[in-house]
Amino acid sequence: MRHMPRVLAAGALAVAALAVTAPSATAGSTGALACTANWSASSGEGYANGKWCNNNTLVSGTVHDTKSDGRCPFVRGYLSGGGWRDSDWAGPKGDSSPVNIDAPSGQTFTRVAMSYIRC
Repeated sequence: MRHMPRVLAAGALAVAALAVTAPSATAGSTGALACTANWSASSGEGYANGKWCNNNTLVSGTVHDTKSDGRCPFVRGYLSGGGWRDSDWAGPKGDSSPVNIDAPSGQTFTRVAMSYIRC
């Protein structure tokens, strides 16, 4: 399986220094997908952009691989209760993958950052 960012070998993961902080969550949801603010991030391996949705419980967007370097970028969403969730990774160069990361019940995302695996 090409997209398995949660099963990574030790040392195959790096986190970019640039992180994007989530906007303040707003009360009241109608049940429909409510995307309130845009986010974007980039690294030497590629870039990603998308939206904060459903009071920061969903990070949605696309990640793009822009370099033939054996590194495949993905988006890591950091959770309010600690820990993180990863998107699918994009690669090789020219590939893109959707970013659809859901927070566990009772948690929200506080920020996103670019990361990569060796691929």
